[in-house]
Amino acid sequence: MTGAGSGIGREVALIYAAEGAKVVVSDMNVPGAQEAVSQIIQNGGKAILVKANAANAEDHK
Repeated sequence: MTGAGSGIGREVALIYAAEGAKVVVSDMNVPGAQEAVSQIIQNGGKAILVKANAANAEDHK
């Protein structure tokens, strides 16, 4: 989920995880993204963090 470090992106990631999805939390805001991953795991879900800036093509390789 792009932008899952905060706001709508985080909320969508939490909802997906609650529905049973394994979530890749992607954001350039690493502390926020790690918090989202922690929330998902604490609630019994599975998630990993990938630091990325969706506006930077190099981050998509």
